[in-house]
Amino acid sequence: MTDHDDLPTLEQDDDLAEPLRRVSYEAGMMLGLEATRDEQAYHRRRLNRHQYWLHGFGTVAGLHVRLEPESHENDTDTVNVHIHVTPGIALDGLGREVLVHETYCIDLQEWLDAQTEATLAEGFALADEQLWLKVTLRHRDCPIARQPVLSRKLNLSTDPVQPSRTADSVYLELIPELPPATETRFTPWGSHTPISDAEPTLTDDENTYLNNVEGTSTEMAERLRLHSRCLRGLDARGVATENVSDELEKGARVLLARLRINTNTLTDILVNPERIGVNNLVRPFVVTASQLAWLRDHSSD
Repeated sequence: MTDHDDLPTLEQDDDLAEPLRRVSYEAGMMLGLEATRDEQAYHRRRLNRHQYWLHGFGTVAGLHVRLEPESHENDTDTVNVHIHVTPGIALDGLGREVLVHETYCIDLQEWLDAQTEATLAEGFALADEQLWLKVTLRHRDCPIARQPVLSRKLNLSTDPVQPSRTADSVYLELIPELPPATETRFTPWGSHTPISDAEPTLTDDENTYLNNVEGTSTEMAERLRLHSRCLRGLDARGVATENVSDELEKGARVLLARLRINTNTLTDILVNPERIGVNNLVRPFVVTASQLAWLRDHSSD
């Protein structure tokens, strides 16, 4: 469930179709709390949208998911296994910066004990006797620095307090989910459907132009073919995200890894690193200009 303190920001950031507005300052104008919030929201959401549309979503660097311990002498002992997520930085599914400045840790046994059998069944492949979990991350607001405020409601409290600051934080989750079929379509934006692989319908003038470009530069022609797909990429859904009001977190999450636990039951799962596999390469990545330059210079290595 979404924390109440996090919901207003999540609802704002999920609305990618709303035109932004900023405060128009004039001498003598009375400005209150709403104006201050609009000013903050304008700059924050503008940056988020820039990152969402121009850079996409995924890991920028770090955030390696690993087991501690990574191995054991046999696969029959119960072992106290922790899932570690190393420091790193990412853009979540709504384009928001997620900075992990220290290693995060989840006690796998404690987490499994806290889940219901019905919840774990969402990721259980009975035929393969495997439980699948995905590790996800997203930005989250963290209200801090509470201080006294004037009470606005009768008998609200003798000493009402409210957070005076909102810190950027992260929300790490383990979610039971069967791995989906391999998705090979181009997915530049986290909360929108992948772009169709079908060749877009072009006008006669566009086809002529593309053919002329292809005759002089194959590289430029391929780039134009990609652009032609992006040109129609939002025709079906527009700039509105896929998320509905009760699933706001779904589009905000960014995948870090998938865990596979070999087990034939969901009621008494034996936790042992020899029975657990971790795949970090299923995650999306944000490729920076410096990375592309390095790949270009080392493509022949």
